[in-house]
Amino acid sequence: MNIIRLFCLSIFLIFTASAAYANPCETLLCMAGKLQGQSGGSSCSQPISDYFSIIRYGKRWRFSPSKTAAARLNYLNSCPSAGSANLPMLINAVYGTVLF
Repeated sequence: MNIIRLFCLSIFLIFTASAAYANPCETLLCMAGKLQGQSGGSSCSQPISDYFSIIRYGKRWRFSPSKTAAARLNYLNSCPSAGSANLPMLINAVYGTVLF
């Protein structure tokens, strides 16, 4: 019975965590500012936090830098205007595998 509850809870957490992300365009703008050394102020704290909260694991629940970078890049590319100047690729090259 406890296994079923744990399974249901984990499914619930997965779906609520993915729905809690801010607008990917906001994250793209804030991360572009971070790339240039700016903090973005308090309005960028949540979008930046959303970017760094995207973490993927590999075998035996170990942090996977490559899967994390791919997921973060997909998130940034989900912004419709993300294609200009390869900004998502530049951001991901610096911060894609960083674990905060």
